[in-house]
Amino acid sequence: MDQPFRKMILSDDINRALGQLDCFIHRSGFQTRVGRTGEEIVDLARRDPPNVVMINYYLGGLKGDEVCRILKRPELDRPPLPVLIVGPTYPPDIAERCRQAGCDDFIGSPASPNVLLQRLAGALGLQFRLHARVPAVISISFGRIISEFLGYSKDISEGGILIETTLPIDPGRRLHLRLFLDEEDRPVVTKATVLRVDRAEEEDRFLVGMQFQPLDVGAAQRLRNYIHTRADH
Repeated sequence: MDQPFRKMILSDDINRALGQLDCFIHRSGFQTRVGRTGEEIVDLARRDPPNVVMINYYLGGLKGDEVCRILKRPELDRPPLPVLIVGPTYPPDIAERCRQAGCDDFIGSPASPNVLLQRLAGALGLQFRLHARVPAVISISFGRIISEFLGYSKDISEGGILIETTLPIDPGRRLHLRLFLDEEDRPVVTKATVLRVDRAEEEDRFLVGMQFQPLDVGAAQRLRNYIHTRADH
């Protein structure tokens, strides 16, 4: 039986854009169903109500605002369904038609995958995790011996990071991290706790999910600025 809050419907173009990323939403176990026409999306939503719908305005058959109007009709047996529409900002009446149809968010196109993920995460009540390749030096102590190795992030948020490494690390272990976010020589230095370890597609690599320990004010601001300034690209 499906877990609650684990289903989404995407139009075909959006699914292909997000499918290029090994993003946190895909790894969180969400079931993604894809519709190529407006009628197909409506049918999918009626047969098995999702937690969120993100579609392009221009679809075969019914347009995005028409799909939204149908999905927003009051139903006694289901909670309100968030509908996000990606469409052109000109002419402006397109966005207005979508809002009048009841859409929860209108996203101007073209939109980068990170923008789509950010808005989708917001609709799902999830913390946004930026898809970014950040160099990270991980320090592990074995008694008196400290070993350091380099990894690269798959995504990063204000609360944690997913790093691809060649070394499996036991969950629960506390590590020291140095994150090189930008051109500055000065890295963000923090401690993090390993929450989970998964094997990556490459057999000799692992995906290590870590939760940051509380950052000092300066480090937290640098991380926040990095995420927010790159989320729009």
